[in-house]
Amino acid sequence: MKVNHLQINISEIKNKVGASLEFEFEEKIDKIEYKKETLRFTEPIKVMGRATNLGKKIYLVEGNIRASLEDNCYRCLEITPVLLDLNFSFRFGENIKSSLEEPYLDENGNEIFPVIGENIDLDLLIENEIILNYPTKILCSPDCKGICEKCGKNLNEGDCGCKRGAIDPRLSALEKFYNR
Repeated sequence: MKVNHLQINISEIKNKVGASLEFEFEEKIDKIEYKKETLRFTEPIKVMGRATNLGKKIYLVEGNIRASLEDNCYRCLEITPVLLDLNFSFRFGENIKSSLEEPYLDENGNEIFPVIGENIDLDLLIENEIILNYPTKILCSPDCKGICEKCGKNLNEGDCGCKRGAIDPRLSALEKFYNR
């Protein structure tokens, strides 16, 4: 499922340089699929912020994204809550020959996304912010012990009794060296 319906209508600030418009969205999303990974949401995402008319048909949109997800712990594979609290800042412009995938770059190197009619569409940009800021390794706790490499027991629940610390056969010569 993709993020949908996060659009800001700028008609009331369009002709007033310096005018701002506050916005707040709550959008239910089940999951986002990205490169064979699935981000699973446990609550609706919350997006809030402000759109400001900077003049010269350019609008600054700043705000915050809050999302609650769940994922598997990198070490023990237990389902673990993931909370994202992200700030964002985007520029949009009218009559810009670009797309949300390939924004226009102004003379200062700022990305400027197109205004579509009288709407600023945040769907793809919010989805990208979530994907780009998602942690690469999720841990249920900083001291997670993981799972036993022999029997697969979650070592956070107690010891399994397996003999661990076996040396990789390719490194057996080093074991003899250290045992001297």
